[in-house]
Amino acid sequence: MLLGISVWPTNTDWPALRAAGVAVDRAGFDHLYAWDHFYSIVGDEESPNFEVTQVLAGWATATERVRIGALVHGITYRNPAVLVKTITALDHLSSGRAIMGIGAAWMEPEHHAYGITLGTKKTRSDRFEEAARVIRSMLRERGTTFEGKYYKLKNALNEPRPVQRELPILIGGGGEQRTLRTTALYADMWHGFGSTDDVRHKLEVLRGHCVKVKRDPNAIIGLGGGWVVVRDRPEDVRAYLQRVADHHGIALPVPRAAGDPDTVAAQIFEYWKAGARGFVLSGAYPFDHETIERVGREVKPRLMKLIGST
Repeated sequence: MLLGISVWPTNTDWPALRAAGVAVDRAGFDHLYAWDHFYSIVGDEESPNFEVTQVLAGWATATERVRIGALVHGITYRNPAVLVKTITALDHLSSGRAIMGIGAAWMEPEHHAYGITLGTKKTRSDRFEEAARVIRSMLRERGTTFEGKYYKLKNALNEPRPVQRELPILIGGGGEQRTLRTTALYADMWHGFGSTDDVRHKLEVLRGHCVKVKRDPNAIIGLGGGWVVVRDRPEDVRAYLQRVADHHGIALPVPRAAGDPDTVAAQIFEYWKAGARGFVLSGAYPFDHETIERVGREVKPRLMKLIGST
């Protein structure tokens, strides 16, 4: 089972973000993410928030093994062909560890503030499907010609090619009629938040779309996600979450897995049983280095043993 962590790039600084990324890499996580927003999406939206592509580039040169991407790039912020060039450069900076995470985008205040058109739900879905098609083509083919409503390309090149022969595309979002259909058509991974029942249901819908578009459902890796805190005492779990809540001015986060290593492994294992083949932890300043280290050292071996017994 793949294990990742999505680090909030808000209300923090680069030294802390860098240290968190290095810790995730050393702990043996598979994936390292940050969100793609210009305003904070938690607490006060005007809180300091780093632009993600530069954070990813910094992590690429500070880490050695972990795969790196956004969870997820909003395709409204950048032309998809330009985004392909950006992530291809990231693939070179990281020696072949980039992930292309994409979503339709949703946060109205930052779109309004930056003069970017968000559009209706239908517009977002239509535009996102076009963008995903463009991105997959440019990552897989040398030249892409495309004539759509939102994007027009004429033999658009992506040179140099990515280091990875098939740089993976991750789609985030749970829209059952459009987003999951676009996932079935163009993605290699899908990420969604929610309970095990939520993830199980979304994956069933995704499998249905795969059948309709004649794609092998097993070709797409499903990822669940949420807060995880590893502590031996419940009061220590709450104390850490309270620090996060106080720092960001938010309600106490509700973890999907919390407690000692056996408990956390068993709770993440429920996502495996629901059909997910990966789980992405949430991480916010003050970054939880104890959980990062203990997931790699204590939780992951227990989790793999549970998976091996099935």
